[in-house]
Amino acid sequence: MVKKALLTYALAAGVLIGPLSTAGWAAGGYVQGASGPMGVVETRAPLNVRERPTVYSDVVKKLHPQQRVLLVCQTRGGWVDGNPVWYRLHGSKGWVSARYVHNLQPVRPC
Repeated sequence: MVKKALLTYALAAGVLIGPLSTAGWAAGGYVQGASGPMGVVETRAPLNVRERPTVYSDVVKKLHPQQRVLLVCQTRGGWVDGNPVWYRLHGSKGWVSARYVHNLQPVRPC
């Protein structure tokens, strides 16, 4: 009887918590129908999104710490703390340094 009750509670919790997962969230909102590798901003302060993959390019927007973003592809650009990799963001014409974004899945080359 106790095992049946525990199983019932576990199933109910899974039904309630499942829809709260973060899959599908990117760049400050839900991207409907979008799929691809996700990344998490790993900074303490807002992260600059650049027009091109270099720190000398104009800032087009900022991302918040721990924000999840959808990554389109990666390329080599200007070095940031020993890392030359930059990610292109889905839904914007912006780039972020891989030094400050942890990719949760492999990201294809551009």
